[in-house]
Amino acid sequence: MNDHPTKRLHDSRSFEERVFARFDTMDARFDAMETRFESRFDNVEGRLETLESRSHDTKPIWERALKAIMELSLEMGEVKTKVGAIENKVDVIENRVGGIESKVDVIEGKVQVLENEMGAMRNDCTGLRKDVLDLKHSLRNRLDMILAVQVDNRDYIRDAEERIATLETKLA
Repeated sequence: MNDHPTKRLHDSRSFEERVFARFDTMDARFDAMETRFESRFDNVEGRLETLESRSHDTKPIWERALKAIMELSLEMGEVKTKVGAIENKVDVIENRVGGIESKVDVIEGKVQVLENEMGAMRNDCTGLRKDVLDLKHSLRNRLDMILAVQVDNRDYIRDAEERIATLETKLA
């Protein structure tokens, strides 16, 4: 696709790169949670081994461990639900962006048609200007010729009037 102004949002990366970056961030969070949970489980296991080695009753400890595991399972369920909601929103956004891209393509086509028409109009105007200038030049030349004929006619009329006046004075 061509460069679209709609793709230049607050981030210069493509939509897909931003979505994958979000997923990478979520994966990193899950990894951090998993590491934290593993360390908690390792800690619990260490404590259990210590208690077993001392021959203590571990039932209350196991009950707390099972409770912690259940809480973690609930948290993981919530995280999965949130991830599902995010995926749905991303799908909606992708559909909207696709619609916007289609509209931008249509607008670009119309702009191209308008640019072509403007170019043709400019060419027509350039030819028309040349024609107007040629007509103006031709009219100027013809007016100059008419003016020259009128000046000559005035001279002939004055000369004829002088002759008539001279003849009238001779006859009188």
